[in-house]
Amino acid sequence: MILPSYIPDIADPQLSWKTFSEHAIKPGARWQRWLLDPGSLTQQLIKKSRNQFKVQVLAEHWSTLNSTALASHFGPVSKQHRFWSRKVVLLGQGQPWVMAHTLVPEHSLFSPLRQVLELKTKPLGEYLFSHPDLVRAEMEITPFAEDCWGRRSLFYLFGKPVMVAEFFLPQLVQD
Repeated sequence: MILPSYIPDIADPQLSWKTFSEHAIKPGARWQRWLLDPGSLTQQLIKKSRNQFKVQVLAEHWSTLNSTALASHFGPVSKQHRFWSRKVVLLGQGQPWVMAHTLVPEHSLFSPLRQVLELKTKPLGEYLFSHPDLVRAEMEITPFAEDCWGRRSLFYLFGKPVMVAEFFLPQLVQD
C-alpha cells in the first residue's frame, strides 16, 4: 500500500473550502459522484470494495486550532479549546481510496459522542449514520494535490458539532 506523501489536514490554509456552487472551477463528473453524495461514505466504500473495506488510523491526538475561521464553525471557543483530531486512510480492496480528518471539539465529548474516542479502526461514518437524529450542514469542497478533491461537512449529533473532511484519492475514481 502506497500512501501519498502529503496527508491532508482540515486546517490547511492552502485549501479553498467552498460550496459546490461557489467554486469557479468544478470537479469532473467522476469526482462529483463522490463529493456530492449526502449519504454515508462508509456504506458507499463498503459497496464499491465488495466488503473489502478497512480503516487504518494514521494519527489521533488532542490539538488546538490556529485558524479562528475554522474554530468559528464550532461556536464560540477560546484559542485554548482542545479538539480531538483523528486522521485515517480508508482502504478498499487493499488500496488507499480516501484520507479523512475528523475534528471534535472537547465540549462535544461531554455527550454520548464521547464514544468516538474509542473507535480505533471502526469507521466514524458507521457510528454517525447509525443515529437517525444526525444533521449534516451544507458540504464544502476543495481541490488538493494534483487533480484531486476533498469535501468537508459539519455534522451535529446530540446537538454537538463534529467536522469531517474526506480527501478522495485517484485510486477511488479509476475504474
